[in-house]
Amino acid sequence: MDDRTLIRPNGLVIDGRLELGLEILLAEGAVAEIRPHTGVPEPFVVSPAFVNAHSHLEYRSLAGRIAEGEFFSWLEALLPLKRELDEQTAAGGAALAAKENLACGVAFVAEHADLPVSVPALLGFGLRGIVFQETITFRDWEAPEETLRRVRERAKSHQGSQQRIPVLPSPHAPYTVDPASLRSFGASGERVSIHVAESAHERRWLAEGAGPLHGMHDRAGHPPIRARSAVEYLKEAGLCRRGVQWVHCCDVDDRDLELMAGGGVAVAHCPRSNAALGCPRAPVRRMIRNGLLVGLGTDSAASAGPPDMFAEMRAALACSFALGEPLQPEEVWRMATDWGAGSLELEGWSLDPGSRVPLIALHLPEARSTEDLIEHGGPEVVEWLTGP
Repeated sequence: MDDRTLIRPNGLVIDGRLELGLEILLAEGAVAEIRPHTGVPEPFVVSPAFVNAHSHLEYRSLAGRIAEGEFFSWLEALLPLKRELDEQTAAGGAALAAKENLACGVAFVAEHADLPVSVPALLGFGLRGIVFQETITFRDWEAPEETLRRVRERAKSHQGSQQRIPVLPSPHAPYTVDPASLRSFGASGERVSIHVAESAHERRWLAEGAGPLHGMHDRAGHPPIRARSAVEYLKEAGLCRRGVQWVHCCDVDDRDLELMAGGGVAVAHCPRSNAALGCPRAPVRRMIRNGLLVGLGTDSAASAGPPDMFAEMRAALACSFALGEPLQPEEVWRMATDWGAGSLELEGWSLDPGSRVPLIALHLPEARSTEDLIEHGGPEVVEWLTGP
C-alpha cells in the first residue's frame, strides 16, 4: 500500500516566507520531499499550523463583559467576574475558545488556567497544549504553603490521566505571588510561565513604591519590595532562566532585554490585548535582535476578543510600526509558527524533511507574499490538511 501523499498548492510557507511554485510530498505523515511543481497547482497555500503561545480559554465566557480601559481598572473589573465564574460556564467558554483556535489554524495552545476546564476543552477538539496552573498567593503572603499545596493538587486533578497535555503549577505575576514562592519556582528548574511587565505599574511599584500596585500591597500590609524593574526582581528570584516563558513584557528597556537574553527566557507577545488595555508597546524588534525567542499569543477573550491568529499577526505588525521598530511579515508569521513553537520547547515545527508538523491550507489563491496572507487571512480561509 502506498502511504505517500502529494500536496500541490500554489506555494508553501517556509521559514515564514511564501515560496511559490513548490509542492510537498508526505510519507507516513512526515515531510519526505519539497520540490518544484510537477503539475498544475491547486488554488491554496500550505503552512505549518499555528502555535498560540499564551491563552486563557476559561475567560471566553467573559468576552464583552468589561469595557476597554486602562490595565489596572480592567484588572479590578475582572476579579469579581472571575470569582463569580462557575465551572460549568467556564467549561462552555473554554470549549468555544478551543473550537475557535482550531478554526483559525492553531494546533498547540499554551494555556494559563485556574479552573480545571482547559484540558478537556483542548482534548475535545484534538488540540495539543501545555497548561500552566496559575498560582496566586496574594492573600497568603507570609504563609503560602497551604495555597501552594492546593494548587499542586488542582494541577494533578486537572491533568488526570491525560499525559498528552501536561499541567504545571506556575506563578501568575510578580505582584500576585510572594517572594519566597517566586524563589521556589525559580530554584525548581521546572517549566513555568508568568505575566511580566504587562503595564508600567510593576516598575512603579518596585522602583518607586508608588502607583496602584503599591497601594494594593500597602493596604494588605505586605512589606515593601524594591528593584529597578520586574525583570531584575525576577532575575534575583531565579526566574530569568531557560524553561521560563514571560508573557507580555511591554514595559521593558534595553537593560532589561540584555538580562532576559542572558538568562534565556522566552516571550509571548499578545498585541491585541496589550492595545486594548493601554499597555506600553512591547519592543519586539529589539527582543528578536537580542536573540530572544518570541511567540504570539491571543491572551484572554475578556481583553482581546475571540481568538484569531490572523488578527493577532496584523496587530503585531501595527504595533511594531507604531513603535517605529517595524517587524517584517515573515518574522510575525514565524512568531505564530516555528518561533512560537521554539519558545515553548517544541521541536520539528518547520517544513523540513522528516518533520511531522501539522499542516493547514489557506484558501487565498491571489496571495503572492506572506504580507498578503496576513492581510487577507482569517478563520474562513483555513482548512486542515494534517493534524492537529
